[in-house]
Amino acid sequence: MTKQLTVGLVSTKTGVVMINRAKPPYRGLWNGLGGKVEPGETPFEGMAREFHEESGLMLPPDRFHACGLVHWYVDEALRGDLFLFTAHTSQELTLPMQTREGIVAAMAPDWLKAPDNLGLVPDLAAMLPYFEQGTNVTLRSDFAGDRFLSLTVANDD
Repeated sequence: MTKQLTVGLVSTKTGVVMINRAKPPYRGLWNGLGGKVEPGETPFEGMAREFHEESGLMLPPDRFHACGLVHWYVDEALRGDLFLFTAHTSQELTLPMQTREGIVAAMAPDWLKAPDNLGLVPDLAAMLPYFEQGTNVTLRSDFAGDRFLSLTVANDD
């Protein structure tokens, strides 16, 4: 069975909640919050739990909007499915804050989309248009080892 993972971009009054990763992979790069879906959880429940664990903010699972599924391949082998979510909240977060996972901060949407931004996890940068569209598309992400190669619309034939 492949891993089930989540990543979410949650918008607040001050920006999109991101984490600067303290641990590999991609130590020092910015990513959305998320993580593993635990046994017995739906991806929505896993996203809500991970967001709470990483930010301290409780959002119920139904506040998250599914905007994609990424089949994640490393060296041509399927390694997992990554569920993409967005959410909006008017709740206040005291940011930035240091957590065991890294530094959590709210980043300006323009910063995220800047074409010269080298600070994002590589596949997240490629996924940003799909987060914005919010159409729940199925994608394929390919890596050679730790090196990101491509993100394409999946051919489900």
